[in-house]
Amino acid sequence: MSIPEYLLAALLIAAGAGTQACIGIGMGLIAGPVLVVIEPTFVPGPMLMVAGGINVRNAIADRASLNVAALRRQLTAAPLGLAGGVTLLASLSSRSLAIAVSVFVLLAVGVQGAGTRPPEGRLADYAAGAGTAFSSSVAAVPGPVYAVFASHWPPAALRATLATYMLAVGTSIIVTLAVIGEFGLRQLWFGLALLPAVALGLPLGRWLRPRLAGPLFRVIVLSVAATSATAVLLRQLVNG
Repeated sequence: MSIPEYLLAALLIAAGAGTQACIGIGMGLIAGPVLVVIEPTFVPGPMLMVAGGINVRNAIADRASLNVAALRRQLTAAPLGLAGGVTLLASLSSRSLAIAVSVFVLLAVGVQGAGTRPPEGRLADYAAGAGTAFSSSVAAVPGPVYAVFASHWPPAALRATLATYMLAVGTSIIVTLAVIGEFGLRQLWFGLALLPAVALGLPLGRWLRPRLAGPLFRVIVLSVAATSATAVLLRQLVNG
């Protein structure tokens, strides 16, 4: 990774961190599609590692709003999605991974933009657990899938529960990747090198919360994510 690429990656991580600190999602949406082109091995392991910094912040800051019952059901279903995602990841080339990440993001943006609201209750919790584990292990994009099933929750509950879920599942994914040889010293170095960018994003999140609350912020996040993913997807298809 060159110095310009590192600076671009750090900028994207900071923007994603600030977004995720506000609404509970955003790191993978904003940073994932571009970072997988800069360095394919950055997704999913190092990305999940970096996102863990924001998850710690959200889990602690919003812990009073944690939905414990839903979290238990989601963690119960997570191994199913994890197994499917890791199996798919092991069979993808770098180009296929870039396309997969971009498609995941575009699908997630489309579902979010359409305002889809699935049935509530236990089934939705299990689906959120399995689906989020799958998308996290393949593309390090947990938030949009999770938010589809929890969009009716209070913002603090979504932030706290998703963050706690991802601290457990993200760690499991990284350990699994290490076992199958997909996460080593190279990936660890990328994650450690970009962790400072998370710290830069935290003040951004505090500044953005009161200024871009509500529908406007959601539109901006989805627009940035869709533009980024579309650019990467077109590049891969043209160069393929």
